[in-house]
Amino acid sequence: MVEPLRPGDPRRIGPYRLEGRLGAGGMGQVFLGASQSGRKVAVKLILPELADAPQFRARFKREVDAARQVGGFHTAQVVDADPDVASPWLVTAFIPGPTLQRTVTERGPLAPDAVLRLGAGLAEGLAAIHRCGLVHRDLKPGNVILADDGPRIIDFGVAHTPGDTMTRTGSVIGTYAYMSPEQIRAETVTPTSDVFALGSVLAFAATGRSPFDATSVPAIVHRVTSGEPRLDGLAGELYELVAACLAKEPADRPSTEDVLRLLSVTGAGFAPPGAPPSTAPVVPVKPLARRSVLFGGAAAAAAAVAVPAYLLWPDSWTASGGGGDGSDGSDGGGAKDPTQPVARLTGHTSQVECLAFSPDGRTLASGDFNGSVRLWDVATSSAITTFKGRAHTGWVMSLTFSRDGQTLFSGSFDKTLKGWDVRSGIPRDVVSYDGQNDYVDCLTLSPDGTTLAVGVGGRVELMDPSTGRRTVTYTGHRGSIRGIAFSPDGKSVASVAANSLAETSVRLWDAGTGRDIKNFTGTDVKNFSSVMFSEDGSTVMASGTGGVHVWNVGTGGLAATLTDAHPDLETAAYRPGKAVIAGAGGVRAPNIKDDTGKTVSLWDVATKQVTTTLKAVMPESLHDTSISKLAFSPDGKLLAAGVSQVGAADEKATSVQLWKLP
Repeated sequence: MVEPLRPGDPRRIGPYRLEGRLGAGGMGQVFLGASQSGRKVAVKLILPELADAPQFRARFKREVDAARQVGGFHTAQVVDADPDVASPWLVTAFIPGPTLQRTVTERGPLAPDAVLRLGAGLAEGLAAIHRCGLVHRDLKPGNVILADDGPRIIDFGVAHTPGDTMTRTGSVIGTYAYMSPEQIRAETVTPTSDVFALGSVLAFAATGRSPFDATSVPAIVHRVTSGEPRLDGLAGELYELVAACLAKEPADRPSTEDVLRLLSVTGAGFAPPGAPPSTAPVVPVKPLARRSVLFGGAAAAAAAVAVPAYLLWPDSWTASGGGGDGSDGSDGGGAKDPTQPVARLTGHTSQVECLAFSPDGRTLASGDFNGSVRLWDVATSSAITTFKGRAHTGWVMSLTFSRDGQTLFSGSFDKTLKGWDVRSGIPRDVVSYDGQNDYVDCLTLSPDGTTLAVGVGGRVELMDPSTGRRTVTYTGHRGSIRGIAFSPDGKSVASVAANSLAETSVRLWDAGTGRDIKNFTGTDVKNFSSVMFSEDGSTVMASGTGGVHVWNVGTGGLAATLTDAHPDLETAAYRPGKAVIAGAGGVRAPNIKDDTGKTVSLWDVATKQVTTTLKAVMPESLHDTSISKLAFSPDGKLLAAGVSQVGAADEKATSVQLWKLP
């Protein structure tokens, strides 16, 4: 659909008058334009950051020259371009008709014979692109126009020569649910990458979803690179065609010429590479009805990714590797008791030591004593991937996501701080330490995402998360750092320590200079394990011996001490959007059948009373349970806890459990 031009949009690009906005592609804005004679065209204006990138213009010019050669019946012809102006642009023929994305979304999946005919048309278009030495790299339902005379492939803005691994601002170009594994991993890309995308597009046309759909980008990436495609709803020739196109190894996929030959109306039916072709012809299809929707330059990523996680949460008990059968102490039919978890995520083989939600709340990260880092899809309660063995050699002590959710930082007992690319699982070294007690115990990111605070040994270091360059070091504690938190405005940092010899181990200091602002007084506790500001920044709380202690930030005075049945509260967190604090801890004594360690207390901050007690689920035979870490989702509707039997050494005795909160 054509939208009106916005106030900041150009009115003319080169000789072309702009008439409206068509959308945004992988490399820039797309406008509906008119030539000097009135012919309709699609005009793509390249993003400024790409125009300023080194070597981009030379590459863009080479690609435009090659793209001009692409013709045929199934592509949008490149008719003009100027790669030398301040904002490069590209013009293609305007193809009236709806996108495949819009058609399937509004009218439902296509019939199998129509999908096969669509596949033949797209294969012919891709073959024309490949003969010109190009790889499209962004074939998806939004880049397929269903014109009167057949499908057309649009948006050559991301087309590149084979072997190119170009990225934009650190991200792989393209739409994840329709990208090949090698493209996501930024490896060498060949025409077979477009064949992989073709398989995903045909599956979408036949079922209404990508075969790699999931509820978060990391989950999609994992399914594309490591998981099996979801091909239910496909049968016969169509199933075999799509399955062959979606082979993980490029060499195992058919070429576009193979697909085109095998889908020819007069040719043989489809067979995987190396198999004898079927003699059954493809059934001719009914022509697709014309619709009046105009060409849109791009489409959003898979629709499921945009759905809030809590709307997708299953009503019944779901788990990865356990739960739902009663073997873990549940009733086997789902967690009906609101105090019990709605999901129990298993797979860790040692105590879960740290948790972190991604900024969008769709992904949960957990780290354990054995050096394993796991990612979970929150909406489906399923495992996405495990990073074990790739970097850390010891206890993972801390986790935090970057503000864009694309990097997961992890600190370890092995004295390293890593930054994981969430899509590929590839780690990079941010900092390595060599001091005797330089364990990376805790991490947090400033509200604006520009500064990473690292608790290492007895000091806190502030650093640039992209380079590891340290800007401020705070050394006011005399014990091991156990918790750090930025104030909501990012100007100050609260930190706590354990085994401190100082009068107090809760301090507030200036994030710009590292100078002390105040010490929080009113308690003789010397061992704290977590610290956090309230959302408005007026109070700060720390958990430890004797309960949760809350201070007034302005005065530094103790405002409240929240207690329950736990002798020590190892972990606590403010609930976003609510005046509520959650706290949990360990058992009173080892080898005693005491369920204290299985509970989480929720305090009303105003009344200082426990209003709800949540109960973790563990097998009846397991006691000595401890909850080592709590984390709220960003919207405050989910609470995650690391639940383990003391000394746990198998999946049965340790888990991440999730509660849905009203």
